[in-house]
Amino acid sequence: MKRGAWVGLSGTASLNTASAQTTAGSGTTGTPLLQGRSHPKFVNLLPNPNAPLNAFDPTAAGGNAYLLLLREFSSQIGLVSPTGQKLTTLLWGYATPTQPPTAPGRTFSVRTGSQITVRYVNQLDKGLRPLSHRLPLDTTLMWANPGNLGGLAPVPLVAHRHGGDQASASDGLPDAWTTMDRNQDGLPDYAGRLWSTQYTYQHQQEAGHLWYHDHALGVTRLNVFMGLAGHYFIRDANEDWLLQRNQLPASPYEVPLVVQDRMFDNTGKLFYPSTDPLNPSAPRTTHLPEFFGDFILVNGVPWPQHAVEPRAYRLRVLNGSDSRFYDLQFRRGNGNTLAFHQVGTELGLMNTPVPLTHLVLAPGERADLVVSFKGLAGQRVTLVNTAPTPFPFGVPVDASTAGLIMAFPVSVALDPQRPDTTLPASLRPVLGPLKTPVATGAPVRKLLLVEGVDPYNRLQTLLGTVNPAAGNPTSPAHGTFFYSDPVTERITLGSTELWEFHNTTVDAHPIHLHQTAFRVLNRQAFDGVVVPKPMGAGGSTVGGWLTDVTLLGPTRPAEPHEAGRKDTVVAYPGEITRILVRFDRPGEYVWHCHILSHEDHEMMRRFVVA
Repeated sequence: MKRGAWVGLSGTASLNTASAQTTAGSGTTGTPLLQGRSHPKFVNLLPNPNAPLNAFDPTAAGGNAYLLLLREFSSQIGLVSPTGQKLTTLLWGYATPTQPPTAPGRTFSVRTGSQITVRYVNQLDKGLRPLSHRLPLDTTLMWANPGNLGGLAPVPLVAHRHGGDQASASDGLPDAWTTMDRNQDGLPDYAGRLWSTQYTYQHQQEAGHLWYHDHALGVTRLNVFMGLAGHYFIRDANEDWLLQRNQLPASPYEVPLVVQDRMFDNTGKLFYPSTDPLNPSAPRTTHLPEFFGDFILVNGVPWPQHAVEPRAYRLRVLNGSDSRFYDLQFRRGNGNTLAFHQVGTELGLMNTPVPLTHLVLAPGERADLVVSFKGLAGQRVTLVNTAPTPFPFGVPVDASTAGLIMAFPVSVALDPQRPDTTLPASLRPVLGPLKTPVATGAPVRKLLLVEGVDPYNRLQTLLGTVNPAAGNPTSPAHGTFFYSDPVTERITLGSTELWEFHNTTVDAHPIHLHQTAFRVLNRQAFDGVVVPKPMGAGGSTVGGWLTDVTLLGPTRPAEPHEAGRKDTVVAYPGEITRILVRFDRPGEYVWHCHILSHEDHEMMRRFVVA
């Protein structure tokens, strides 16, 4: 990729500094950190999000209305000091009037064709005094900033149902945040322009693995880091058919897993790096391009174990991390890799099981896996990660920390009353097979990913558009844009479009579209010239235009594990990633990178369907 005279404001190259800045930002504040390398692993038991106690209680028994209260609490999640003392961690979680908060949040499990309402109430207060954010808050970002106070309190929150087909007012958009209700008048003290008192979740889509997480403007990475995320499953008749015939593992052999990386200080407190001594222009408390922690949590517990029978298990895996990709493998005690099958993507089952030996899972992506431990009684299988950071060309993962996820000791006797699973040739006997996506005649949107520089000489990854005219010339209507800039993606209701993501950066980015489900078509290498685009006050931000686009070689079809309905796709560096997407609901939504540190720093754009 050719670039013009693109340097940082201090005159130093600024296109490839994400990893260096993140490393520099950690461990420079003088805070003693808990060390992932020496922390015990595979000791704590894995919590099961499908257990009855981990389901939300409705406001009335058997009802379909829920009241979720967002509260602060303390918990012993399994951390210990170097001397073995149990440590307590301060977290944020979702409670109900009858249930205490948890992190991750409890699980929603609903049926296709049903409908529920959920009201989220921000109760981050102490004696009706608003809490300050527990993590370092960079107020130089474009963020919710309740009351324009510019401080740490009150904390803005909003819950987004990721993967849901919902109206804009129930989506949980970044501008739909609220704060606590200090005067107890039934309304939040401050609210974003899109705030809605109650969300209605309709379940017209097929069975799939959704999730919910905080999405407040400019502080998503911090609020999710504090614990605000959880699983959301939709079930349907097609899944029932398979379960009844032992063609998919049923409960208790279905186990959801949310994988997240974290850092902690030596008291058990969450630690989020916020300094950059290598950049003298950075604010004292600064945003960093990415976050990579040395502790791996699964379902909120560091490096857990889950004892299994020698049979097939269904693992519903969610990458809930800020920036970390995972390249997952199941490894036997002798070092050999255990093969497995993927049966579904984020938003439903695929046509047929896909055999795999490893799986790349980006932030925000989910995968429905079936792994068989048959014949492995008495052994231990370890789920490991080999993805570098940043992905795919970054630093090799530390095999003793983030290279380990969890363990499966095959130590439970086989229950002869429960038949083992035999995967079918067809996973969609009731719904029918997914059709091969055809983009012929679909209008094309040429979209752009560029690494730029903000006014503080910090790496800033931005989204925008590519001019479709011959030679892709620069123009005010194209190139990179801020989140708050006028909408460029205006879409006709009921239309199907071909979106092409041109990634000029050195990293892979998981691109998520709200509200929609799409199919991945293909990828293709390209070349072009990135021309600097002055942005913001006095041109203090440097974005870019992409010109002279040249396609290189043939297209590369979607990966076998992408052969299903998705809401998040990996855009690899130097490639155009193409998806076919239909827009069936009117309203305002967003599309963004699901590296949370990127979306909080303007790598997010609005789109409007009408």
